[in-house]
Amino acid sequence: MKKHSVLLVDDHRILLEGVKSLIQDPFEVKATAASGREAIELLKNQEFDVLVTDYQMPELTGLELVKVARAAQPDIKIIVLSMHDDPAIVKELLRTGVLGYILKKDTHKNLTDALAKVIEGKRFLSDEIAELLINHSEEEDKGVLTSREEEILKLITKEFSSRQIAEILFISERTVETHRKNILKKTGAANLVGLIKYAYANKLM
Repeated sequence: MKKHSVLLVDDHRILLEGVKSLIQDPFEVKATAASGREAIELLKNQEFDVLVTDYQMPELTGLELVKVARAAQPDIKIIVLSMHDDPAIVKELLRTGVLGYILKKDTHKNLTDALAKVIEGKRFLSDEIAELLINHSEEEDKGVLTSREEEILKLITKEFSSRQIAEILFISERTVETHRKNILKKTGAANLVGLIKYAYANKLM
């Protein structure tokens, strides 16, 4: 039986070894990387069937790595294994072609199930992530700010830039910009003054 090669990326060596031990036939970990840049070098020189990567890493985010991986190897299947459960992050990654998203607190079976699904070109989301996306969509339909959007709104009203907010919350600047657009749309505000008025009226500051 053909073995499917896996590139495993995480900046925590202990977690790398732990996840590696969980991956069994017909998959095999062909290489591991402790950073996005290290992973890019591997992607340039070796072919992989599956990329399993963390989202938050030094130097390069999982989102940036995913984009490079897709450009370098268009047929590679990608699973994000992360502690982040922000629906905006999940949606952004899914839009870039990620097929699987599971949380580090999920069971081992989630990882094996995700590998089996994505190698067939199918999408796999852990139950918690799937429920999170459904609830987020319902909140968007109602025009209600999510807890993350409220968190970002509070920082916006303190005049933090998108880059500063991204650094504080450990998310990408692009994700912050996506949240900003959603917040403006939901609140009906046209500028910072409008957002401050909304935040004050809703006791968010």
